[in-house]
Amino acid sequence: MSGEVLGLAQERQEGGARAFLRACWASGWLQYRNLRYYPISLVLAGVQELTTVGVWYFVARFLHSAADASVAQYGGNYLAFVVLGVLLNQVALAALTGPFQTISDAFWDKRLETYRLSIHGIWANVVGRLAWDVVFAAVLQFGALALLIGVGAIQLHAGLHVELALVAFLLLIGANAGLGIAGASLFFLLEVKNGSDPITWAYKYLVMLAAGLYVPVTLLPVWLRVMGAVLPQTYAFAAERTIVLTGAGWSQGSVSHDLVGLAIGTLVALSVGFAMLNLALRRAEQRGGIGVVV
Repeated sequence: MSGEVLGLAQERQEGGARAFLRACWASGWLQYRNLRYYPISLVLAGVQELTTVGVWYFVARFLHSAADASVAQYGGNYLAFVVLGVLLNQVALAALTGPFQTISDAFWDKRLETYRLSIHGIWANVVGRLAWDVVFAAVLQFGALALLIGVGAIQLHAGLHVELALVAFLLLIGANAGLGIAGASLFFLLEVKNGSDPITWAYKYLVMLAAGLYVPVTLLPVWLRVMGAVLPQTYAFAAERTIVLTGAGWSQGSVSHDLVGLAIGTLVALSVGFAMLNLALRRAEQRGGIGVVV
């Protein structure tokens, strides 16, 4: 009898997981359809994603002769250094800002209460749309990287450890998703119903200042390096650049240190984000409903 009960419990759990994944897929598919039916929006979204990388490509070409020496530990090519960092950051920003925008859109479109009626509604909507935003941004940014490689502007190391680069990339996305979900919780906890939430707003600017996005961390003042030491992006940029541009593996250079630091940051961000959004939803319901302005 206990075996039958266990089997039924496992079946329900698997069914719940499948239902959640289907709901996530539906949410992401809806975002794709919206862009497909409005092609000008698709074009403009693509241009917006690529503009930042394009700007820094030309800036790096202007500075490369003077800046290459400062990135010797990453292969001595400032153009590759900054373009790779900006490319990764653009994809990470999609994960960072997506959750708040998803909840905000659902709230103002009067769909949030409807989602809440489903067991997977709000979380499936957040995860599904976040996945779509990340995939869309990644396709554009890696397309730009492929183009730069194709014209000879950037060269990746021949001994690149693809699996390590992929692990660092996924951890970067996870860390930003966790922070983005934490920021989305402030939609209810602090009644931030418009604009940007304080968490993602502050994090974006801290990354630009202290994570080594545009210049090596070693060139930053000590106080900025201290701030950067708690940012997942700092470890992600360092690990990806070392792996991709120098061919370093787990046991070489600081790769293992950076990946461990990134993994810890990702775990903390996801745990805190999950807890904060669940708390925010419970409090909002206690105050009269998640679709109500307090």
